[in-house]
Amino acid sequence: MEFGFSVDPAQGLSPEDELASVRFGAQLGYRSAWTPSGGDAATFDRCTAWNGASGLSTGISVVPASAQPAAFYAEHASRVWEATGGAFVLGVGSGRLVHPATEMRPYLAELRRLTPSALHLYVAALGPRMLGLAAELADGVLLNWCTAEQVRWSRAEVERVAESTGRAVPVIAEYIRTAVDSDPDRARRALATAAQGYALGPSAYRRHFERMGFSEDLQRWRSAGAELPPERLSSVGAWGAPGSVGGQVLRLAAGLDLAIIRVLVAVPGDATSARLALAECQPA
Repeated sequence: MEFGFSVDPAQGLSPEDELASVRFGAQLGYRSAWTPSGGDAATFDRCTAWNGASGLSTGISVVPASAQPAAFYAEHASRVWEATGGAFVLGVGSGRLVHPATEMRPYLAELRRLTPSALHLYVAALGPRMLGLAAELADGVLLNWCTAEQVRWSRAEVERVAESTGRAVPVIAEYIRTAVDSDPDRARRALATAAQGYALGPSAYRRHFERMGFSEDLQRWRSAGAELPPERLSSVGAWGAPGSVGGQVLRLAAGLDLAIIRVLVAVPGDATSARLALAECQPA
């Protein structure tokens, strides 16, 4: 299993602290640096800058297909591919497509046609139809907010479809949200806020959390704004004081080919918290 990390601009780090965090991740032995995207060209520029500053392979997880035509992403992905000497992975998610499992098939075909043949395309997938599509068409499958049990189930689905179509099994990767702070309550709140935003947000994520047995938790969130019990929160992310989080990450990463530490800071802009998360989970 390889380890990468993700620095999310929404965490509020200054440009200088963001680049310093990427360099620090490279020093710790991480193999790749990833960023989420809202579908803008600036995300691609960030990957180029990160590669230049650290030498790491960079990736986007993910650009939303609903936000831009395939040609837009293909143009910028090709540009980053050339600038980084091929050290770039493009992850694509359905975003707000109405019929994602149907609409993503021609969308991915167009991306393949317009990008360098060696550029790896990863596809975000939660449910069985998207997992099957990714197993058929993608170089990698990007999971998100999964329990360890859900990772095992997802991998089995991907392996089953890949085998039936005569393909090699794509890389199984996942963001693992990780918050580390000297005050463990602050770390817990950072992770809980992030989890709630997804679980009560897009319908695909609500169904995803329901599949994992969180229906009662979602109902409590809606009705009373209650937080997840700590043990439930730990089933989908890692949090705590320094020295207590690395083992949680390894448990959640079992069954992955690539674990991407998605850094959550306890307070927006807190570069120290970001460094603690990277250090806590550094590859062996």
